[in-house]
Amino acid sequence: MDVFDKFFKKFAYKFPKGYPDMNNEQDVLLLESILGKLGVDLDEAKQPFEKLSSKAQEVALNISDKLQIPKENILKDTSNRMIILTDEPRANIIKKLVDLGFEKDPNIKGSSIGGVKSPEGIEVIFKPLSKQGKASSGKQNEKDFEGLINSKIAEHGSPITVVLKSSNGKDIKIPNVSKAEDVSTVDAKEFAKADVQLLDSSNKVVANISLKKRNAIRWESSKTRSIGDVNIFKSFVDKVGKIGTEDEVGKFENVVLYPLERQGKYKLYDPTTNKILSKVVITNIPENVWKMVIFGNDNPKTIVIKEDFENGFSDYTFENGVLTINCYLIYTEAKDVEGKYDEPVFAFSNHIGQSYGIEFRSFSKGLLYNDEDLKGSSAEIDFNELK
Repeated sequence: MDVFDKFFKKFAYKFPKGYPDMNNEQDVLLLESILGKLGVDLDEAKQPFEKLSSKAQEVALNISDKLQIPKENILKDTSNRMIILTDEPRANIIKKLVDLGFEKDPNIKGSSIGGVKSPEGIEVIFKPLSKQGKASSGKQNEKDFEGLINSKIAEHGSPITVVLKSSNGKDIKIPNVSKAEDVSTVDAKEFAKADVQLLDSSNKVVANISLKKRNAIRWESSKTRSIGDVNIFKSFVDKVGKIGTEDEVGKFENVVLYPLERQGKYKLYDPTTNKILSKVVITNIPENVWKMVIFGNDNPKTIVIKEDFENGFSDYTFENGVLTINCYLIYTEAKDVEGKYDEPVFAFSNHIGQSYGIEFRSFSKGLLYNDEDLKGSSAEIDFNELK
């Protein structure tokens, strides 16, 4: 008896047909779950864009910024060729890149239609995101959480109850779960936060789940976020001083932009101490805004889970159709984070790949503060000064 006969003899009872039907989504998920426990990964290893050459990384960051493509969806193919995972029609995205100065090249290897080449000679090819399975490394956590739930639904053969428990006292029971669905790549409305939705047998959403790894320190990229009538990024750039320009003296005494050799790029700088700043925190952001950054406006209200589901997560039980998942932290309301490590704090930081060489994000407060004291070389600006 060969290894395949032994495998199917041992696990055939788990599949309705006695074998995995590769055209059946639940069968595939169950097969992946079984093989994962045996140390077999059906997905080809993919390397993030940080494995590209330094020149190619700059091109990748520029593409991410200009076309609003998540950095997690840009992967290394070779040191000077990247793969962009996107479900946007390739003709459309090629046109956008050509408009940015790239050259279309049908002879680039790795794709049947070729790709584009940057002025620096960096090659770009495209693959559909929705067909990549566990495509991008940054989405692996979501995929494994989704896969765990779907594999148990398939194993049970009918809807299950999902119970979420955490070290901070949360105990959430979600009955009649027929499917877990990845919605992290769906073109969603503003402040939609769900990465995974749990659906009942009628495809009604019974739970919205936002997933973050245990060591996550960022809530979101907020560059285009308007707060009230204020576009924070634009207002900051308009009001801050820029050394070496006509606008050298700006509104803020403790923050200016210090020019780099690259044209139009700067670093955050404190002229009162003659030091480069790592962060410029925007204080007094309205409470309703930071609440929305955490929980969004999904219906039902988003549940935030901090846990690492990658690499064989096993802290769960499954008995009599009840899947109990033990999580590190679960947040369901503002008081769970207010005044604690994960309270959102909005800040500018240096990022050579972004416009002006800076970016605007919301971070976990504990990354930037010891109690109420700023860590490292940082400064504060009041939100009201940006109005």
